[in-house]
Amino acid sequence: MHRPVLVLMGVLLLAVMGCNAEPPKIGVVDVIRVTNNSVAGKMANAELNVLIKAKQALVKEKAEAFEKLKKSPRKENAAAKNLKEVELNKAAVEYQKLVAASDEEIKKKAAELRGKIFEQIRKVLETIGKEDNFLLILTTENAPYFQKTIDISERVIKKYDEMNQAK
Repeated sequence: MHRPVLVLMGVLLLAVMGCNAEPPKIGVVDVIRVTNNSVAGKMANAELNVLIKAKQALVKEKAEAFEKLKKSPRKENAAAKNLKEVELNKAAVEYQKLVAASDEEIKKKAAELRGKIFEQIRKVLETIGKEDNFLLILTTENAPYFQKTIDISERVIKKYDEMNQAK
């Protein structure tokens, strides 16, 4: 009694598998590579680098002013020395605040740019997934091992550039 049921289930399983002749497609994408090699990613990196250089120049200017203040002549009376010490402390605090604010602004801008790019890449992945009937697309961060044959990063870069060019 059990044998005919098992045979029938086996035949049904083979029939179902035969209907779906194409194996499920799985792809892996290196989002960092897409970000660094796509036109939009390169533009975002360039924009971030301009901000970084501007902030570095501002911090360097403040550091030089602080060093100049530290090295100024010290042949003063006690009251003048105390006043200079207060100025130095104030300048040091201002410098530290400037560095912290610059770092925070750079981090915020980087997160903003990354967020935009990742959202656009997600849309590209949806498009590619639907067009090519992918069952699953993972990022390299989520796939510790994969065969390079399922890496679709270059295709994603190309599609991402095409979609941005059309805008």
